[in-house]
Amino acid sequence: MATPGSAPAKLSHRLTSQDASFIYGESHAGPLHIGSLNIFDGHIDYDELVDYMAQRMHLLPRYRQKLVFVPFNLAHATLEDDPEFDLHNHVKCHSLPDGTDDKGFVRAAMAAFEPMLDRGKPVWELHLFQGLAGGRSAILWKIHHCLVDGVSGMELLTVALDFRAEAPPPEPPDQAWHPPPLPSPLRRFSNALIDLVQNRLNDARKVAEMIEAPRTVVEQAATLAGCAGKMARMMGRQIVAAPWNAGLVTPARSLAWLTVSFGEVRAIRNALGGTVNDLVLAILSEAAARYMKHHEVRTNHAPLRIGCPVNVRRGGESGALGNRVSMMFPELPSAPMEVVARLGAVMRETERIKAGNEPQALELMLAGSDLIAPTVMGLGSVIGTNAIDLASRLGGLVPELTRMLTLPPPGINFIATNVPGAQVPLYLAGRKMIEMVGLVPLGANLGYNVAIVSYNQTLVFGMIAEPRLMPDVDLMQAFATEVFIELMAEARGAGRSAEGANARGEKASHAA
Repeated sequence: MATPGSAPAKLSHRLTSQDASFIYGESHAGPLHIGSLNIFDGHIDYDELVDYMAQRMHLLPRYRQKLVFVPFNLAHATLEDDPEFDLHNHVKCHSLPDGTDDKGFVRAAMAAFEPMLDRGKPVWELHLFQGLAGGRSAILWKIHHCLVDGVSGMELLTVALDFRAEAPPPEPPDQAWHPPPLPSPLRRFSNALIDLVQNRLNDARKVAEMIEAPRTVVEQAATLAGCAGKMARMMGRQIVAAPWNAGLVTPARSLAWLTVSFGEVRAIRNALGGTVNDLVLAILSEAAARYMKHHEVRTNHAPLRIGCPVNVRRGGESGALGNRVSMMFPELPSAPMEVVARLGAVMRETERIKAGNEPQALELMLAGSDLIAPTVMGLGSVIGTNAIDLASRLGGLVPELTRMLTLPPPGINFIATNVPGAQVPLYLAGRKMIEMVGLVPLGANLGYNVAIVSYNQTLVFGMIAEPRLMPDVDLMQAFATEVFIELMAEARGAGRSAEGANARGEKASHAA
């Protein structure tokens, strides 16, 4: 990761299997880009924004690289400097009627977020929205998941913005950027062969190391077998049939968000226990349970299963781009509960997961995806994504076919990804960013996901939904707000009880 004033990091060009999976798994109904919605205090001019970004492109070298695919999909695609890179192809402007309210702005932003990114160019876009009520402006970032995960995407955003309103432009690069021509198909093919040979040599080296350390091999094999068994048993258990999982998503998206004070989150944590992640899961799972009760969903006591990405970067990988995540899958009650009991259930479940080292074991399993040939991954993706897109279009045209075309129940009900961000204000061209909302993909029959980002002493729950499967994402946001207010009330009550107990203790001490 490059930082202002430093030389750009030397980037590895070949996508990893985890990175490439987001290319192979993408469909028109389920594009796999992530992003954020940033709202700024003040008007931002388009030409000013282009100049601002141009001054920083040497700090964002990944943004000038395009995907280059290998003949016959012999290896995963590479990222190469694009000789035809033009910043104007990526920075776009939307002039809304002056005084546009948040609902109108969000509809326009989601319309820009919905389409797939053009793979013929570097796979990112920046959309400027002018005309928001209160003289505000907004920027929508779109960046393909094959380039970054939530953590590395947040780091790129921090590089692009300033920490002071009056910050000077970054130091220009020592040398002008002159990208070489893209490699020819023959060169791409030969480079893929070289990489394949190198990978096989590395595999042979690992085998030799294993032979010298058979105990380690047995331990790793046992860990993998145990993790695979746990995953199989977990995915075999029934989960609640939530309405947002009842069909295939279309490309349409809707958005609502909840902003809470990080100070209040800490107060709840200090009074009631748990981690910030535990509180997030308590709020989201209880909101989902109340949403289903409101819609009279019969849960049959089946649990909610939430997919939670876990950053697995080690200390030396801080700032690494690409994807370095595992997952954990807490299972939580799907019926409404009193909020302190809900938090207790979450704490017990996350402790169980941590004790079992499940994210670390799953990371080992994901590393095995490198053994799957890119040709197989690519072919499978073409068949799968085309089938999903066809079924999604048919379901949209003829709603009565939705049940017939629905996939089997998903392995999870929704994804909740928690991404830490800057806890101080950020600025763009002197304008303060007053709100940041994270955006995550939907796909197949995952019609609702949540990105939780922290920014400037706030925690923001960005709830994105497919409006046919969840036509009232604002209701989910309202239930999350309700749960947070109840947790705050319980925390204040616990605080008053603790103060009373301390006062009584001091009185007794003085009396003695």
